[in-house]
Amino acid sequence: MGMSSVARSMSYVMSYVASQVASRTRTCVSTPRMAIAIGAILCLAGCRGDTKGSGADSTATAIAPDTTPQDLSKVQTALPPAAADTFTPPKPQTVAPRVDYPPAPPALMASVEREQAFSKFCFEEFGQKVDPSLRGGVAVLVTVADNVVQDAKVANSRWSAKAAGDQVNQCLNDKAKLAWKIGDATVKPGKYVVQLSFRGE
Repeated sequence: MGMSSVARSMSYVMSYVASQVASRTRTCVSTPRMAIAIGAILCLAGCRGDTKGSGADSTATAIAPDTTPQDLSKVQTALPPAAADTFTPPKPQTVAPRVDYPPAPPALMASVEREQAFSKFCFEEFGQKVDPSLRGGVAVLVTVADNVVQDAKVANSRWSAKAAGDQVNQCLNDKAKLAWKIGDATVKPGKYVVQLSFRGE
């Protein structure tokens, strides 16, 4: 309801109340119409107050969210710098693991050195032709009896490439017994270890 309508209604009611009061001043008796008029005045006054309150609430403005874009690439971190990689891969060993037998005596080693041609042949033909970078070492267990090499087998080995190294081992097993001749020297009966190392030129 507008302010002008409320004012006109209140003016009409007040005029009516005044006329009723003037006509009944002598008796001072209230009529139902006067009670209704007074109630209407109070109601109009209350409605006017409510209208002001609701208008104030409708003008409230909601807080808008912050939509400012953020550039995360400029955010500074507190992480420590990465440590340098200092890992060094171990070099492959080319010495055969130790076998628990005494090393070959000088007389037997002399025969081994005299017959280096056959061990070189095994390495070049069965090893380097498969892997030119092959290198390694073997421990050959030699059995001597009656001053003769009775048996010679690779007891342990370490190669840079196992497949090629196994071929060299097989060749040594087939030929060492026949190649190593003690001759006129004397070697006590027993088992001895002959260490051989191989690498390319």
